[in-house]
Amino acid sequence: MMLDQTLSTLADLANAVIRGFMLPGDLLFSAFAWIAPHAAKILTIGTGKAVVMFVLTLVGWTFMVIIGLLLSRACRGFARQIGSMFRVLLWHAKMFMGSLKTRMLWKYRKYFGHKPTKAETVSQTQFDDMDIAVLASISRGGSGMASSAPKLAEKYKLRPAQIQGRLDELANNQLLRSVIGSTDGYDNYRLTDSGLALLAMCERQAAAHAGRV
Repeated sequence: MMLDQTLSTLADLANAVIRGFMLPGDLLFSAFAWIAPHAAKILTIGTGKAVVMFVLTLVGWTFMVIIGLLLSRACRGFARQIGSMFRVLLWHAKMFMGSLKTRMLWKYRKYFGHKPTKAETVSQTQFDDMDIAVLASISRGGSGMASSAPKLAEKYKLRPAQIQGRLDELANNQLLRSVIGSTDGYDNYRLTDSGLALLAMCERQAAAHAGRV
């Protein structure tokens, strides 16, 4: 008795699986019979129906797999675009907030206790006029703007590798920060708060020196 119930359950399960597998074929055959009923009647004479249903089922499942792969690829591409847009917006927001913070600190610095910055703690003797000129050139690009070795090398008539060495040194001293993107294989850099502070300090010293002269 138990064996009969088990076999009956397995048979029902097998029939359900077969019906599910043949469902795409049933749908396609129903559509075909509605469009061309006479041709459908001819194809289903004798054992023809089983063959037609099997072929239509394979075609249906193949079509569904192709549609699924195309949808999956489209969803992945859309997700990558959304992620990229979000990262770019987040980067721009971060750059804007950093620049705004620096401007506010410099504008209202007299109301706050002085705290030495990285630019003030690093000895200026390790930076020559070319290093300061590089920082100034990047600063003149505007708030949040970045530059790279090829752009600066074209301006100063030097090789990009020569400029890149200076950019690496300035970045190691936290005066520059590498940002998203590259130019001809070279990283892009923008000024950090310490870099802005160093430029401001150099401008104040130059103004004081000019005043004494």
